[in-house]
Amino acid sequence: MKQCAAALVTALFVATGPAVAEDAVNVDSTQADVALVKASKFAPDDVGYFVIDLADNRVVAQHNADRPFIPASVAKIPAVAAGLEILGSDYRFTTTVLADGEINDGVLAGSLILRGGGDPFLSSDDLQTMAKALAASGVKKVEGSFFYDASALVEVPQINDMQPEAAGYNTGVSALSVNFNRVRLNWNRGRDPSSAFAAAISESRALPLDGVAIAFAAEEPPGPFVRAGTPSEDRWLLAPSLPETGEDWLPVGDPSLVTAEVFRALAAEEGVDLPDPKPGVTPEGARALVNHDSIPLGEIASGVLHYSNNLSAELIGLAASQRLTGRRLSLKDSATALAAWWKLRRPEADWTDFAVENHSGLSSRSRTTPRQIVTMLEESSELMGGADFNELLKQIQWKGVNGWARVKTGTMSYARGLAGYINTESGSRLAFAIFFNDVEKRAALDDAFDRHVRAIDGASRSWRNSALRLEETLTTGWAKRF
Repeated sequence: MKQCAAALVTALFVATGPAVAEDAVNVDSTQADVALVKASKFAPDDVGYFVIDLADNRVVAQHNADRPFIPASVAKIPAVAAGLEILGSDYRFTTTVLADGEINDGVLAGSLILRGGGDPFLSSDDLQTMAKALAASGVKKVEGSFFYDASALVEVPQINDMQPEAAGYNTGVSALSVNFNRVRLNWNRGRDPSSAFAAAISESRALPLDGVAIAFAAEEPPGPFVRAGTPSEDRWLLAPSLPETGEDWLPVGDPSLVTAEVFRALAAEEGVDLPDPKPGVTPEGARALVNHDSIPLGEIASGVLHYSNNLSAELIGLAASQRLTGRRLSLKDSATALAAWWKLRRPEADWTDFAVENHSGLSSRSRTTPRQIVTMLEESSELMGGADFNELLKQIQWKGVNGWARVKTGTMSYARGLAGYINTESGSRLAFAIFFNDVEKRAALDDAFDRHVRAIDGASRSWRNSALRLEETLTTGWAKRF
C-alpha cells in the first residue's frame, strides 16, 4: 500500500497508536531454544528473536519478540528497503559541474560550480573522469570563483557525536562526499623532519590532500589521533608515542570541501586551473558542462547491505525522505520520516517502541523489536516491483547444514543483531531477526564516553563472541528443523 508524499507529511512526527497484530498461530519458542538461551551467559531478557515461514506467515519460533532492542546496523534494512521502494532500484545520484558565464579561448568569464547529488559511491576516479570531461569542454581557467554546492542534503560533520572522533566509520555526511569520506593517514617520525600526510584513496590511486592538516603534537594528547579544532575542521594532531611509521584511516568532517579540493587537484592534472574552492549555491541559469551518474541504486544497496557502510546508508535514507517530504531533513528527522512511511505501509503491525536515530544504526538510542524487523523483511520481499530483497543480502552457509541464509549483521559494544532470510534444509524460506543486548553495560559505556578513546571495550569482545556462538546455534537449528 503506497502512500503519497502529502499523506506522509501530514503523518510525520505525529504520535500514533500502533495497531497490535495477533499471530495467526501463537507458537512459543521450542523448549530446546529456550534451554539454549537459559544455558547461555545471557539473561533471558537480553535475547530476543522472531521467526516466520514466509510460505504462510506461520510463526515457528519466538522469544521476547516484542521487546525493544538496539538494532545497530540491522537498522540499515528498513532504511535501504524503503529507499529502494521510494526512489526505485534504477535511481541514480548525479554529480554535476556547471558554468555561470561564457567560455572564451579557454577562459570561463564567471564561476564554476561542483554540485553534489548525494552519490554514496562517488570516488576520486569518478572525479578524475569528470575533470577530463571538463577539460574537453574547453575550460582551462576560471576568472570567477570555484564554488562547491552541497545544498541538496543536510551536512553534518559526523553521524553520531557519541562515537570516537577518530573512528573511520563515523564520518561527515554531505551531498558532496568522496571515497566514503575517509582519508588514509601515513606518518614517518624517523625522517628529518618528521612527515605525516593524508591521502584520498580510490581503486586506482592515492592523492595527497593539502586540505587535511596533519601535525605531531608537542606533548602527549588524550588519544593517538586528536582533532585540533571542531568536528568540521579536518586538522589532526598525532601522538608522539605512535610507532615510528604507520598508517591508519581517519574520518572526514567537512566532506564537501574535501571533495572540492580533490576535484581541483585532479582538474589541475588535466590542465584546468581552478581557484581555491568556496561554499556556494548554484545560481539560476548556470548550465551543466559535465554530469556523472552513479551506478543504479539497486547495485549500491547490495554493496551497502554487504559491507555495512554507514555513510552510504545515511545518504540513501536522506534522499528517500526528501523525495517523500520535499524537505531537506536532519538525520534524525529523516529516519523518523522513513519510520512513518513504514507505519503507513503496514498500519496493522505493532510499531510500539520503534524509534531510529539515523539510517545507519550508529546509535545506542535506536530501538526496534524482532517482530518489527521481520515485518519489514516480509514486506521487503514484495518491494522493488516484485524483485527479491533477499538477493541483495550477504549469503552465509554453515558447516554440516544443507540450508543457507542471506543476512544483515549489526554490532556495537553490548549490542548484536542478525536478520534476514534462511533457506532451510527442507526447502522452506524463513524470515527472522535475532538480537542480543546488555542495556545496562551499554548505558555504562555511554555514561563514561570519551571521544578520544577508539579502542573497543575488552569485556564487550568476550560478550560478542558468546552472542555469536548462541546466534549460530539458534539459526542453524532453525535451518535444520523447519
